[in-house]
Amino acid sequence: MIIKPGIVCVLLCVFAGCVAQAAPVVEVRVAVGKVSEVAFPEKVAKVIKGGPADSVLIEVLDNSIYILPKTTALADIFVAGVTGKSYPLHLVVAAEHDVRVQVQGASINRVASEIKIDALSLMREVMQGNELPGATMLKTQQTVFLNEEQIRLTTEKVYDFSHMAAYVFKAQNLVSERVVVPIQQIVLPHILAAASDDDSLSPAGQAGDNTTIYVITGK
Repeated sequence: MIIKPGIVCVLLCVFAGCVAQAAPVVEVRVAVGKVSEVAFPEKVAKVIKGGPADSVLIEVLDNSIYILPKTTALADIFVAGVTGKSYPLHLVVAAEHDVRVQVQGASINRVASEIKIDALSLMREVMQGNELPGATMLKTQQTVFLNEEQIRLTTEKVYDFSHMAAYVFKAQNLVSERVVVPIQQIVLPHILAAASDDDSLSPAGQAGDNTTIYVITGK
C-alpha cells in the first residue's frame, strides 16, 4: 500500500494533537486511610483507574477528585477534563501524604502537611471566611430541625483535618416569631467550640431570619 505524503502529514498532525492533549504524569503521594485532593484547571468529566477495583476510593466534585487508598497495591489513575484533556496520576505511598495537589498547566503546587491549629484559632479563621490550607473541604446538604422544628439547620461545608473538623451551618427560622439560635441543641461528637453570627432570628420571611453557625469538633 502506498501512503501519499499529504496523508502522512495529516496523520502526524492528528497524532500530535492527541499527544498535546495529554498532560505530564503527576505524582501524588498518598497514605492508606488518608484523603488526598487533586484539583485540576477544569471540571472533571471522567476518572479511569487500573489495577484492583477496591484498592482506592475516588470521589469527584467539580474540578477536584478525592483519593482514599484502601491498600498499598495502588492503581494509576487517568482523569479526563471536560475539554478532553487527560491528566495521568501516579500514586505513590509515602510517610507524609499530599493533602492537596493543585494541577495548573505544567506547574504543580502541593500542600504536603496540615497546618496545626487550635480550636479557637480555627474558629476565627472559619468565621472570617479565610482559606484553610491543609483541610479537605467536603460539601453536603444534610438538614436537621431544631427547637421543636422551628429552625431548619443545613450543613453547607465541612473542613476536615486529621485532628479536627470545622462545620459551617445555615440556620433558617421557619415560624412567624423571633427565636433564639439554639446552638446547644447541635449534637456532634467531641465539640470544642461553637458560635453563630447572630444570637436570634427574625420571624420567617423577614430580614435576619437566617444566620450562619460554626462548630469545631475534635477527633
